[in-house]
Amino acid sequence: MRHTILSVIAALIIVSTTPFVLSYETATGIMNQPLGDFTVPSWIKSNAGWWADDQIDDSSFVSGLQWLISNDVIMLPTTEQGTVDDENIIPGWIKNTAGWWADDQIHDITFVAAIKYLIGEGIIIIEQETEVEVVEEPVEVEEVKEFHMIVNDGNCCLNWAHVGEEYRFQIKTFDEFRGSPIDGVTINAKIISKDGELRHNFGTITTEDGIYQNSITIPSMDWYAGNILSVSAEHNGIEKTIEKEFEVFKNQSGKSGGSRASAGSCAHVSPVSLANETENPTGIAFSKDGQKMFVTDRGDGTVGDGDTVLEYTLTGGTYCIATASFVDSYSVYNSGAEERNPQGITLSKYGTKMFIVGATDNNKAKVSEYTLPTAWDISTAIYVDSLDVKTASGCGADCGAARGLAFSKSGDKMFVMVSKTVDAVHEYTLSTVWDISTASYVDSFNVQSENEQPSGLAFSNNGKKMFVVGLDGTDDYVYEYTLGTDWDVSTASYVDAFGIASQDANPQDIWFDYAGETMFIVGDQGNDVNVYTLSTAWDISTASFTE
Repeated sequence: MRHTILSVIAALIIVSTTPFVLSYETATGIMNQPLGDFTVPSWIKSNAGWWADDQIDDSSFVSGLQWLISNDVIMLPTTEQGTVDDENIIPGWIKNTAGWWADDQIHDITFVAAIKYLIGEGIIIIEQETEVEVVEEPVEVEEVKEFHMIVNDGNCCLNWAHVGEEYRFQIKTFDEFRGSPIDGVTINAKIISKDGELRHNFGTITTEDGIYQNSITIPSMDWYAGNILSVSAEHNGIEKTIEKEFEVFKNQSGKSGGSRASAGSCAHVSPVSLANETENPTGIAFSKDGQKMFVTDRGDGTVGDGDTVLEYTLTGGTYCIATASFVDSYSVYNSGAEERNPQGITLSKYGTKMFIVGATDNNKAKVSEYTLPTAWDISTAIYVDSLDVKTASGCGADCGAARGLAFSKSGDKMFVMVSKTVDAVHEYTLSTVWDISTASYVDSFNVQSENEQPSGLAFSNNGKKMFVVGLDGTDDYVYEYTLGTDWDVSTASYVDAFGIASQDANPQDIWFDYAGETMFIVGDQGNDVNVYTLSTAWDISTASFTE
């Protein structure tokens, strides 16, 4: 343990006994003087920091302050002395204040208020000579209206991002006097270039429990190099602005994305049976690292039979489905969504949200959203809300049943496959990423010319290609489309088809690894997963079945 505060004082008092004054002029309203207005010996701040870090105990800290005040090294205005009481203990916010003061995060004036509080509570006893003087009214400590704001503290966020990847940020607001989080702070956040060009405006935002978090996917090379996250806040008439610089680099390894892992050779084995857990698998998805697999089970359409999400770990490595080990199941009927015919599944990029598309009773078409407090763990799922696809798109009965689901890499677009009537892909924009309550219908693309009963949907990582799998029993193919504009289905055009009927005549869903060189098809004819390799990434004309 470091020297206690008393031994440090004893050593340093020889060097300098010149007193310094920390004034507290509440009567004149001087509450926010800059740090440079005071002369504070650095060794006193060091002692406060040691105490905040638990390197010296409470009694040493209090004894040191008593000595400093009694010997006029710290001079305070007259403060009414409290009564010593066995219940008098030092509140935690005092230690927080000492630590922030030692780190120059708060002004001297705030630390003085903490000392005065300790004196008023009788925790610090000041021995002073009694003099006959005019009794003045005690000065009350006014409420400190100052607030503190931190942007991207600690290890929460990086100060760089790649094109096509997410830049994440975090804002904290708290009461500078007591250190407690505060809400109701009006905050505006935006991203600008170093020459002042507006890149993105998040608008007015609010904190929850003192914290606001968000992210944005870097859209293009226009953001290359220097950028600034500018955060302005106002609370009780006090305004603060913090600017954080961050750099944008070219995409990693020249690839179009980074949201998924690439499959290794151990993944190229099929078919892999799911019969022990389900007789009617309908959807498939993998975790970002390719070491977890998720499958939706529709059962026979009655309550209690199926209606679940199945979770597997792949013990052999990335996408090694032959080593799949069943972990758990989660009922999407009893969750609150009351979905008894789940058809597809997607998880957010970091595995903290899960989305299920369903065709309840074959008459409803909806997407349900869940939060996962533990990423990629469906046992922690909590139902949030659902989006009625028919109402949102205005297509009514013509929508048919919802079959397939996909999101853009950044989570700001959602795509739903509807089947049996119009056989189309519906496109929605999400004003808040990964939040279906903010979805707005944009457009649709009809695939009926290729397949009259599409079931599964997938996109390439850059949004330039779309893939649809069909289940009409006589025309079981994977269909490939190119998109003239990334993530815009209205610009889609048909390219090619690849037959899969020899492996499963009732394919349900489709998934690609990150590289676009391995394709997974789940089907309920064999209740299994079949794997295909593509010699040219994202080109199904080069696909071949692996067994």
